[in-house]
Amino acid sequence: MGKIVYVTGAPATGKSTLCRNLVHQGPGIEAFCYSERLRDHVSLHTGAVLDEAGIRNLSARVVTARHVAEVDELLRQKVEEAKMLTTHLLIDSHPVTKEDYGFRVTPFSSERLCCLGIDSFICLFAAPDVLAERIRSDAAGRPLPTDFELSVHVELQAAVVAQYSVLTGKVCHLVDSSIPATELASKVRELAGI
Repeated sequence: MGKIVYVTGAPATGKSTLCRNLVHQGPGIEAFCYSERLRDHVSLHTGAVLDEAGIRNLSARVVTARHVAEVDELLRQKVEEAKMLTTHLLIDSHPVTKEDYGFRVTPFSSERLCCLGIDSFICLFAAPDVLAERIRSDAAGRPLPTDFELSVHVELQAAVVAQYSVLTGKVCHLVDSSIPATELASKVRELAGI
């Protein structure tokens, strides 16, 4: 039976790269990149053409609670499909976003979270200097936060996923993503059992 694995972490921890690597490593693994789906959904429903940088820069100004709820429903449908097809599904998501005023947390409701049937949670983290270097080398629309802001972001993201773990009774692994990408993918496959 396919497993549902929630992969999260602050920006530049390598969530999307990890998910892409895992999808390419073996058949039967798919990824639902929440930020991409949200960007496409907002673009479709507002007429605004948003790229990755645009959605990051305008996050709280263009993404409404309604948009999030609608993408949550798309995710629920994808989870149901994965369960029927016995496909492992990686949910690439980060409910904590850096905004111009500080941070915003847009979490799943406890009901939505439990309905997803997540088998395990993976939270990537790295030291602020590692994250800063990754952002400097490939900003992809991300402004460079201070080391303090990077630390706060990592801690907030870990706090949210730890709460998800407690609410569902499912294990949460916090994994240092500063290791080489192939080693990280192997470690996550082992921890998630996929």
